[in-house]
Amino acid sequence: MSYKEYIEPPKEKIYNEKIVHSWEYKGAGFKYNNLLDWIWSISFAVLFLLFLWSVIDELTVDTPEFWVLFFFMAMMVLVSRYLLSPDKHYCYHLTSLGIYYTEKDMIPDVAYQVVRGFAWAGIVVCIIAAFMLGPFAFVGAGGFALMSFGMTNFRPTINKHSTLICERTVVFDLENDGVLSFAIPEKGAYAYYGDIFTNTLDQKQELLSTLRSLFPSIEFVKIKRLKDQYKHPVYQQEEEKAAE
Repeated sequence: MSYKEYIEPPKEKIYNEKIVHSWEYKGAGFKYNNLLDWIWSISFAVLFLLFLWSVIDELTVDTPEFWVLFFFMAMMVLVSRYLLSPDKHYCYHLTSLGIYYTEKDMIPDVAYQVVRGFAWAGIVVCIIAAFMLGPFAFVGAGGFALMSFGMTNFRPTINKHSTLICERTVVFDLENDGVLSFAIPEKGAYAYYGDIFTNTLDQKQELLSTLRSLFPSIEFVKIKRLKDQYKHPVYQQEEEKAAE
């Protein structure tokens, strides 16, 4: 039975199964994701500031314009980190069929309020422009008006996901990180794979203990790096077949 044939019946049933274990995770994901997100956000702002500093002769540390631009770039760093690459809030539920969970961006509510405020302000500006300049104002402002209307209801979204577990599931335990990677091998590859996050190593060990008791037939593999999962025998078998 292929993975696609397997998932159809249990995919909806998983939400009706009894919850055996629940936990939450708040963070950026893998161990170094938070650091990488900060490096990316700061590097982009610094490079842009250095570029402007090099092309504008009057822009020096002694000028007010430099500090205005500096504080603007600092704000952009925070916007990039917390709005463009926000942390995630996962709510996990383990059942006898697998794990289902919700995913939400950890963006402060005030950020959504600010965006909605800008959207309503944009609509007012478009209306004023229409009265002052006539219908021709909407030739340029029409797109902005439509975008503003769409953003007046800008609110956080919650996505639902599920990870089904069967007797062929392989659980990769990433050492020194609160991550478990679930995969189902099929024909020399993985028909499905997905990562589950925990806040601490103790929380991960508790989850592993529950998984072993609930699914005694599945395979557990310790790995040092996430890409080490591709050294699993299911891939080696495919390479041997190709060599023959």
